[in-house]
Amino acid sequence: MINGLFQVLAGFLGTISFAILFEVPRRYYVHCGVIGACGWFIYLLIMHFWVAPIAATFIASLVLIYLSREASFALKAPVTIFLICGIFCLVPGMGIYNFTYNFFIGDSIKAAQIGVQVLKIAIAIAVGITVGYELSPKFFYSYHKMQKNKNSFS
Repeated sequence: MINGLFQVLAGFLGTISFAILFEVPRRYYVHCGVIGACGWFIYLLIMHFWVAPIAATFIASLVLIYLSREASFALKAPVTIFLICGIFCLVPGMGIYNFTYNFFIGDSIKAAQIGVQVLKIAIAIAVGITVGYELSPKFFYSYHKMQKNKNSFS
């Protein structure tokens, strides 16, 4: 439990760090951090109950695109600001490193196994983002429209 909280906090801080490197405007740092931390939390939650990294990555990507589109609408900013920073936690960096390491030391079988796993995770991220982008904008912005309509009747 404590380990998971530290990981989510690290996801939040790591995403903000990436936002700084990516030169995101300061006013979006916290939003990017929250989106990245939520994506990582969903990934950890799924991995805790159902050890399936590909499915966990896919579902976390769907959550990230949803949150990114909501933030984009609410803050009147491009979706890519939030999505690129938020996806940072899901990118299989350690897997890519291990693949490269094993490839160059000559352990082709282990490199191939790791490479296939990394490729599956990368495809899960891409498919999750694609599915999320293909959903109708009405699906994402309905909450904000409800709030706007609620306030107009007051």
